[in-house]
Amino acid sequence: MTHRPSPPAGALPPRPRPRRRTLAALALAAALTASLTSCATAGVSVEAARHTLVVDTAFNAKSIDPARVYQPTDYLVDHALYETLTTYRGDDLRTPVPGLASSWSSSEDGQSWTFTLRKNARFSDGTPVEASDVVFSFDRLRHVDASPAYLMAGISVEAKDARTVVLTTETPRADVPALLVTPQFGVLNADAVRAHGGTDAKNAASEDSAESWLNTASAGSGPYRLKSYSNSSQIVLETNPEYAGDAPAYPRVIIRNVPSAQQQLLGVQSGDAQIALDISALQTKGLHGDNLTIDNSRAAEVLYLAVSRAKNLSTASDDVRKAIRLGIDYEGLVEVAGPGSTQATGILPTVFTGGLGKADAAAYDPSAARALVEKAKKEQGLKKIELTLDYASDYHRLAGLDYGVMAQRVQSDLGKIGITVTLRPSPTSTSLQRYVDGKTQLALWSYPPDYLDPQNVLGFAPGDFLSKRVHWPAKADPGLAALTKKAYGAVDEQDRLTAYTAWNRAMNEDGPFVPLLEPNFVTVASSEVTGLVRNPLYYLDLASLGRSEG
Repeated sequence: MTHRPSPPAGALPPRPRPRRRTLAALALAAALTASLTSCATAGVSVEAARHTLVVDTAFNAKSIDPARVYQPTDYLVDHALYETLTTYRGDDLRTPVPGLASSWSSSEDGQSWTFTLRKNARFSDGTPVEASDVVFSFDRLRHVDASPAYLMAGISVEAKDARTVVLTTETPRADVPALLVTPQFGVLNADAVRAHGGTDAKNAASEDSAESWLNTASAGSGPYRLKSYSNSSQIVLETNPEYAGDAPAYPRVIIRNVPSAQQQLLGVQSGDAQIALDISALQTKGLHGDNLTIDNSRAAEVLYLAVSRAKNLSTASDDVRKAIRLGIDYEGLVEVAGPGSTQATGILPTVFTGGLGKADAAAYDPSAARALVEKAKKEQGLKKIELTLDYASDYHRLAGLDYGVMAQRVQSDLGKIGITVTLRPSPTSTSLQRYVDGKTQLALWSYPPDYLDPQNVLGFAPGDFLSKRVHWPAKADPGLAALTKKAYGAVDEQDRLTAYTAWNRAMNEDGPFVPLLEPNFVTVASSEVTGLVRNPLYYLDLASLGRSEG
């Protein structure tokens, strides 16, 4: 499970354009000068800077070595440097399309996948991409044994010939094309990486030393190559002359570390940057102007309330858990979250196969909830029901949502149905560890999938790793466990739709997870930037962005 925190996004009211040189204007002018200076530092003239795309975001960067990459900022970079066998186009997150692979097919049992590589793909040094490079990259991902190594669990890879790669899975896997879009499956130039200390051998965890070189030079076939990388200040990309596809509209990209969402917004408004990635929905209220574009893209994750089923808690009662589900004012939460957010219809995001419609969303029925609470108190011999709600006080990665505000609304709603809730905020590391250890009674979290397929969300199923945190073993719900097994084994797309829809609905009925919100990710950009589409996996496809000449 990954929870990737980023700095908070503060609210910012609309700012009228000043007519005289106020202190704010001087500050913006200084920022623009600093931006142009940074371009010059990167070897870019002021004239060339006008053809440079500047992207502001709060960095959570650590490494762009594909075998070790695990942070959103680095995902953005690696997607531009390293091609994957499959990818996405536009806002369709259910249909992977050809990337390095021109085509692929699977066996009837869903355990063998054959990928044919494009003929014209070349690495940045001009050498052709071959199947042996894919095998090296995937085996290195497995054997370096960093955080993302689990993605290769149960998968073997071999080169059938120079342009054909075969992946074999231990169990039927319909999610393979979606899995391979993730930046960890970026294909490296095997010879170049080996020449700089890399290895795909079984002892790679101790012997591979290519990471430091890969953080200074790119060994991929993507539309960009690396100019410079700092995980604290800025990352500079330039076009890869060997790229086989259409040349990107922006010859150069500068990704800058701007922790403050307010400063990001000011940067786009002033023209100091073209894109700001960490703006909250609330900050866009009243934001307008012909020179701005605001993209709202549905997040591929759900804000949820985890309810422990531990035997010593009142929430072990089905009636109490049902009361909690009925006692939350979902419309009120949506209003607090800001424009674009919607009530979650299930624990499976709507952008995935098996996502549900509005009719499946939980109803708000405080009267029925109060009756269930009173019934539970009598049965358990309690004068009142008291629970503690844990949440991460510094976690704002999910579309800039303030978890503290959300927790207060849940506390208020449950108080109205007779459940006393004490809030327990703590830093992300502390709050998450308590949740992982099964020590929370109520916990507010979201789950950002590691790849965009419903199979990656089955960790919520009884007996799986997320459900163990709320003391929900598979034996507690054999019916749902059977539905989970059916979803895992479904290969045909229609069968998958049927299986995941049934699983999602059953989770709504019996699961100890209460889906609350599906927020929007907001991207604010200069109107000169065309083709703006936010991807929940790697933020942006930088090469697909166009430049308006108007």
